[in-house]
Amino acid sequence: MKIVMLGVNHRTAPLLLRERLALVGQNLDRVYDLLGRHRQVEVVALSTCNRSELYLADPEDGEGWDAQLSSVFAQCCSVGADELAGSLLLYSGDDAVRHLFHVAGGIDSMVLGEPQILGQVKRAYEEATRRGTVGPAFNTIFQEAIAAAKQVRHATAIGQGRVSIGSVAVDFARQIFHRFDDKTVVVVGAGELVKLILRHMAALSPAKTWVTNRSLDHARQLAGSFGTEDARPFDQLDDLLVEADIVLTGTGAAQPIMTADRFMPLLRRRKHRPLFLIDVALPRDIEPAVGELSDIYLYNLDDLQQVVAQTYEERSDEVEQCRSMLDHAAGECINEVQHRDIGQIIKMLRQKLHQIGRLEQQRTVNKIRIAPPDDMARLIEEHTQRLINKVLHLPLKALDRRHPDESLSEYAQALHKLFELDKELDRELDSFIKPVSKSITAQVAQLPSKPQSPS
Repeated sequence: MKIVMLGVNHRTAPLLLRERLALVGQNLDRVYDLLGRHRQVEVVALSTCNRSELYLADPEDGEGWDAQLSSVFAQCCSVGADELAGSLLLYSGDDAVRHLFHVAGGIDSMVLGEPQILGQVKRAYEEATRRGTVGPAFNTIFQEAIAAAKQVRHATAIGQGRVSIGSVAVDFARQIFHRFDDKTVVVVGAGELVKLILRHMAALSPAKTWVTNRSLDHARQLAGSFGTEDARPFDQLDDLLVEADIVLTGTGAAQPIMTADRFMPLLRRRKHRPLFLIDVALPRDIEPAVGELSDIYLYNLDDLQQVVAQTYEERSDEVEQCRSMLDHAAGECINEVQHRDIGQIIKMLRQKLHQIGRLEQQRTVNKIRIAPPDDMARLIEEHTQRLINKVLHLPLKALDRRHPDESLSEYAQALHKLFELDKELDRELDSFIKPVSKSITAQVAQLPSKPQSPS
């Protein structure tokens, strides 16, 4: 089983590249369309505000998937291969499985222990299941990763403190403003991340908080969940931007909803009051050029990392505890998948060897039909040699054609261990040859007698 993870995150790629590689909408459809053509492979695409990752499992242990997945990223997201160089993160085998467990457990997030990532991993797995690209391997791996992440959150303090991008965004705002009781906050969007931002912002008791969304009903539901009726239609966004002191935005729009051209006419209406913008959407809701306008202070996900870095330093002990638990759970999951994999391999190996045995046995029986009795020993010896050569042909051919970078000593050690070459072989050979000889002898005994030649 070949398992590969290829992707980008907040550590490997800047925000500008991450938003272009977001696996949402048409990009996501293209990914599943391309990879879904390989019917034997399993695929899960994970995309969040800080990462885009492709997970692939190939039961035939195929090679070259890292290059193919890189090509899929470039093709589906309209990004040049040269732009991806140096930004893609690649894990394979056990490392890919452990990485998924770390992601689900929140220790690979920009904000340590964020709870949203677990739900995002679960939704990515469910979406892949709906599209029919999940099989036995990923059913086990993703379900075990989700279960391990839940266990870690209950058993450790990883979920305490700064646990979401929303809370960090509010912390960042507190570094800009000393008081909020005279501020008007505008929240754009009604997704899970925006709910968290609003929850933390409400604790600061701003003078006004307006919620707007393309769906007014969703905006009202969000506002109502915080005990207010402060929802406004999305077509009043310009008026809200004039009133606002702080704008927190995190929609799922594919293109920026706030551009420099939109803001220019609003500056005079705002009378040059400072406006603080935090954009936690990916792709971004606010065009970067907005931050270059007078009295506009724009911050995005990458800007929040200066707050996050301190979080990791303060909680290194918790990170190690969580990593240890997740690695242990990942190891058990890997063993489970490998044991099932080995069982399937053994079944296939038995079938292939039995097929070789049947063909050689039939060949020998056919020769015995017309051979004189005193030629029996030679034919059985020939049968044994041919059978051994047939069995060893494929592995020895693979050994002879191994990749130049592969160590011959590793193959030698494997052969010694698998075939117990350092031990006495007579007993093993007897147990192999005697049943074969007995089977051939029994078939010969059932053959009709050879007619006597006339004297």
